Amino acid sequence: MKHFGQILKKHIETNGLVKGEVASLAGITYNYLSGIFHKQSIDAALMERLCIASGLSPLLIFENVPMPQINTKDTTMSAPTGASNVNIGVNEKLYQELLAEKERYIKSLERQLEDLRGTKKEHNS
Repeated sequence: MKHFGQILKKHIETNGLVKGEVASLAGITYNYLSGIFHKQSIDAALMERLCIASGLSPLLIFENVPMPQINTKDTTMSAPTGASNVNIGVNEKLYQELLAEKERYIKSLERQLEDLRGTKKEHNS
């Protein structure tokens, strides 16, 4: 895993985000955020809040994530020339996990946009 604090700091600076606003959205102080830039590890729940507050994809933090090796054979067919295997849905679980992660990321971005615009649904009711 890469150093979360360094990646977060670079992301904030590259995107012109205000550190105080990111800290506030994550529910921490500016000073605590500054300390995170140098910490070796942080709590997963805090990492999630910081990713949501800054728009940083958690996928950028992890490296060497092993791809699952699935050897599923859904159908075997015999023919005069030999046996044939058809693999259906070999990477279906991985595909579903990626879609779910993208959906969570999109929803977090939508929440951030609502917060920035002050248009949360509970404000309009």
